[in-house]
Amino acid sequence: MNASQSPSSQVEAPRASAPRMYTWISETGRVIEQVRIVPKGDFSRAHGRIVSAAHPEHQAFTLEYQVELGSDLAPCRVQLTVSTEEYERTIDLVRDDEGSWLLDDPSDTRSRVGGAGVVDVDVTYSVFFASVISRRLGLHSQPGSVEERVLRVDSLTLDVSEDTVTFSSDDEKVHGIT
Repeated sequence: MNASQSPSSQVEAPRASAPRMYTWISETGRVIEQVRIVPKGDFSRAHGRIVSAAHPEHQAFTLEYQVELGSDLAPCRVQLTVSTEEYERTIDLVRDDEGSWLLDDPSDTRSRVGGAGVVDVDVTYSVFFASVISRRLGLHSQPGSVEERVLRVDSLTLDVSEDTVTFSSDDEKVHGIT
């Protein structure tokens, strides 16, 4: 480095097309989530995992997910597999060309879930899914509040239901309130 360059000028900003990895640990230290996001042209793929120790409210579990996100950060496909000591379950959520969600469940049954206009998927214990919603709504860059209908997926049972979530942000952080 020559004398006219500062140390920060030597650091290159990450390219938008470069894979990124994020890790979150809960305040209790009982839940950890890690996701790797790989941009692929007009969409991105994310592969992540949530691992939770046993807790008085639930047993220990691992949830693995793969997500395809459009250029607008709207999920197009979400595959989830939960493993506990007793069982392993997998579901696949796919948004069709009309914007409706289709659910393939462990019994190989395909059904429509959620109402018209539901775009986002919110998975319990997941920071990644909440952050995708807040970024898609622009709450990461400006204060505001938005009530959003989502497909709620329970991490332990993989039960899917429609729910309404309120997200708000201030100058410091984004808040998700169900």
